[in-house]
Amino acid sequence: MTGRLLFVLMLLSPALSRALVIENGTLTGFLMDTCATCAYDNWQSHVSERIQRPGYNDYGPAHLDPQTNGFGGFQYIYANAHGDSIMARWRQVFLCAIHGDWECADSLIARQDSAWNYELARIEEPTGASYYVMRERLDSSYVDVNGDTLTANDVHGGFRRGWGVFVFSAAPRHARAVVQMPHPEDDFMSIPVGIELFQQAEMAILMIAGAGREVMYDSAAGQYNNARTFSDPSRNARHPFSELSRVIKDSWNSPPVNPLVLIQLHSYDHATHGPLPDIQVSCYHNDEFPNAPLRNFVNQRDLFHAHPVFPVTSVDGDDTIDVAVNNYIGLWSNPAYVYTTAETTLTIPVVGDLIGAPDNVVGDYFHAGHDVQRHTENFIHIELDEYPDKLWAPLDWPRWLPGTPPTEWNTYRHALAYYQPFISAVDSALTWHEIPDEEPPLVCNLTSAYDLANGAVTITWDAPAYDRHFDTYQVFFDTNEVSLSSPHIARTNTGYNALGNMLGTSITVSGLRTPVWDYTFAIRAKDVLGYESELSPALGITDGMVRDVAAFCDGDSVRMTWSAQPNDDRYEVWEFPPGLGGYYYLGTTLTNNFVFVPTGYSGNGVCVLMVKRVIE
Repeated sequence: MTGRLLFVLMLLSPALSRALVIENGTLTGFLMDTCATCAYDNWQSHVSERIQRPGYNDYGPAHLDPQTNGFGGFQYIYANAHGDSIMARWRQVFLCAIHGDWECADSLIARQDSAWNYELARIEEPTGASYYVMRERLDSSYVDVNGDTLTANDVHGGFRRGWGVFVFSAAPRHARAVVQMPHPEDDFMSIPVGIELFQQAEMAILMIAGAGREVMYDSAAGQYNNARTFSDPSRNARHPFSELSRVIKDSWNSPPVNPLVLIQLHSYDHATHGPLPDIQVSCYHNDEFPNAPLRNFVNQRDLFHAHPVFPVTSVDGDDTIDVAVNNYIGLWSNPAYVYTTAETTLTIPVVGDLIGAPDNVVGDYFHAGHDVQRHTENFIHIELDEYPDKLWAPLDWPRWLPGTPPTEWNTYRHALAYYQPFISAVDSALTWHEIPDEEPPLVCNLTSAYDLANGAVTITWDAPAYDRHFDTYQVFFDTNEVSLSSPHIARTNTGYNALGNMLGTSITVSGLRTPVWDYTFAIRAKDVLGYESELSPALGITDGMVRDVAAFCDGDSVRMTWSAQPNDDRYEVWEFPPGLGGYYYLGTTLTNNFVFVPTGYSGNGVCVLMVKRVIE
């Protein structure tokens, strides 16, 4: 009996243990350089390529990575029972990985070996860092000739599925930080910068698509454009890349103060997008209210203030190239964000270009249920300039990206140095974002209460109640002494959503009992964690409209009357005679009536009279 059981175990054990590969090397070597101990290296050189519409997308200078039609492929996952099964299996793999169950992930990938040709490898670096890598094995039938007849430049082996590579850090410092690059071919600058960001910031997950976006598209819809692609996982929800994005949100998203930050990294052709900052940051096309970790009005511990005033002071030994922070990085925001130090004040440019395509399936999924004013950012869209504006003119691509195809890590040495301040700033911003917020909003004080008539009063306060995680202002009002037990309004009350805007400094309170002169008002601010500022001192009506103005004859004089505010005690009276071209001063009164004898200015025709309250 014992021998028979042992025999069964011996038959089962190879199937359970053969898939996980352990390699001693470096992640950079595997992804973009050389790794002698890896099954293959320079992963990015094996990415599937194809041109459907010449000149539509820019793949960089000719010496970088000429596109080879037919190199590699892409497997589209159809919306049918078989396709649903593939998506469900990938979801199970990613759920195992998210929870750190690598035996489970390894076993599930091994079961699909013949269908997916994927494997799970663990790369152990000399530094002690360890990464779990889900990667497709190479299909040796594909050869990339890289645009010439030199066999030394050929790349042997490509991807038939083209779904991408998924890297999980065994011990991330930022445990809910993710960087993904969906366009590995035409957004070529995003790949090395994203890899370096992932490793330096010790993020949790790195995702890179395995096929260029022109590899497969919906040809039945007409000529190729980027909205018709199937091989782009930012446009195609039926893709393992997109499925991992959904698993990440479903598993880690926890607003309002959200530890999850997914950075979707792109790069753009500067020649087709006009003068832009070198780095264009947005929360998404429909979100112009950046919150942490992008903006922090309280102490400026955010992505932008993590940069020095001059992030770049030299490129390849050329000290004439220096770039100020307001040319280096921009932000889609309303209003514009201001970068401040003890010596410098610079406005960060607001550019409404490259802020995320409206049909970005990852952006859409992450913004579902996202409160743009109160939730910290779980999705950040970033574009990098592939040839920054301050570089050499005319374009000197060989100096900026030296070498010959296939590209390797050293090709991007100048670019990585150029974007190093950004990489360091992201790391700092993530670190600050993870510090618990235990501070209430700043105190604000009312400065005026203006009677608009008909039970409406506009109140103003001195400055925004800055807070890292602002929720709402609360305005209290009462005809007795105003207190925390008095009636109040907040952003959740109908018609008062504006109280949810931290940068606002006024609001109109309606529906008050008239006359409103007996009311006093006070204000405080509250954040999403429940911290509240102190209640401001009370303030009564300070100003109001002059109403019910009337004029009638009183013998040879004209008598004017009007309704006065309780605190009003000085008025000027003016007339606008026909043909005079302006107002003519008649006099000042300390009461709410005024008598004057019409002058020769009045002449014939209609004469306009004006009463103006004077504030001393």
